[in-house]
Amino acid sequence: MKKLLLVTILAVLAVSGASCGQEQSPGTETGTGTLKLYLSDAPIDTENVTAVNITIQEIQYHLNSEWITCEEYAGNQTYDLLELTGGNITLLGDFTLPAGNYTQIRFILDIPEMGQNPANPGCYIEFDGNSTEPLFVPSGGESGYKAVGQFTVPVNGTVKVTADFDVREAVHLAASHYILKPTIKLIVSD
Repeated sequence: MKKLLLVTILAVLAVSGASCGQEQSPGTETGTGTLKLYLSDAPIDTENVTAVNITIQEIQYHLNSEWITCEEYAGNQTYDLLELTGGNITLLGDFTLPAGNYTQIRFILDIPEMGQNPANPGCYIEFDGNSTEPLFVPSGGESGYKAVGQFTVPVNGTVKVTADFDVREAVHLAASHYILKPTIKLIVSD
């Protein structure tokens, strides 16, 4: 009986020791934390542009070599990036994510396909006199608009990250289309 009890205890210790010693993926920890994600923009110096609107359908984060959709984001929100200059920011949301190190977030935008001239694009530029032009993002509908920068989501803690657009560097006129090139960076704040 004692021998059976000893074998059972050793088996339990071996199993629990094996599970405690399992390697985790680099940069991940057990548990979750909160990402407070903000959006801002650097000032633009083009006088006749009155708004640069983007519609974010979903937000994804990159973890363990795969893109995962942030289910807590209420999609199809439109933001005028020009209203987010001079220290103005907007909160995109408080998202519960697995704890760990992150290097990328991407925004899936409501954009038209190149060659189309839609009546109501989700991403567009407004000019003086209320004229508008669609804003295209090469491969933005498929691979999203990627933001790069490192941040760590702590276990049971919060990290504040700002997705900082720079419209003056990002918006370009190519042929007769306005293109939004990815120049967005992630900035960690206190």
